[in-house]
Amino acid sequence: MAKLVSSRYALALFEAGLDMDRNNEFNKELDFLKAVFESEAKLLQIFNHPRISKSEKKSLIDNIFKGKLSEEMINFLYIIVDKRREGFILDIIEKYKEIFNEHENILNVVAITAIPMKESSKEKLKSVLSSRLNKKVELSNKVDKTVIGGVLLRVENRIIDGTVKGQLESIGKALIV
Repeated sequence: MAKLVSSRYALALFEAGLDMDRNNEFNKELDFLKAVFESEAKLLQIFNHPRISKSEKKSLIDNIFKGKLSEEMINFLYIIVDKRREGFILDIIEKYKEIFNEHENILNVVAITAIPMKESSKEKLKSVLSSRLNKKVELSNKVDKTVIGGVLLRVENRIIDGTVKGQLESIGKALIV
């Protein structure tokens, strides 16, 4: 049910954004909302608490987000409160991002390396992936000390292993066969 609820609300917001030609703005505002809710766990608990009235939650939204979010986004949050869907807010944001990225032909890629990548290396990798995959690539770098060398790419639900460890494992498997 959570997926269905999240999908419906995300799709409704996306379609409204298309009609108003404001999806880029909505996408940025949802990034902001997600960052606020993830950094302030207590705020999310309050927002989800069943004993706090709808009017108190709307007042909280006004006090925190008025002037920082568009009137349409504030109204969207009001609808979520009115329909008692507060517990789905992060899922709705995540689903919206999926819909937005698909519409804009954007692919999120995580490059996992042993040390932080230089900006020039990120840009070069981003350029190569963009041309090979025919999509705009948003690249983030995650550091994992267990990576011996090279880079492990997480592209949607695929993993491309270009690490030394991965190459050694494949050589080991080839020798066993």
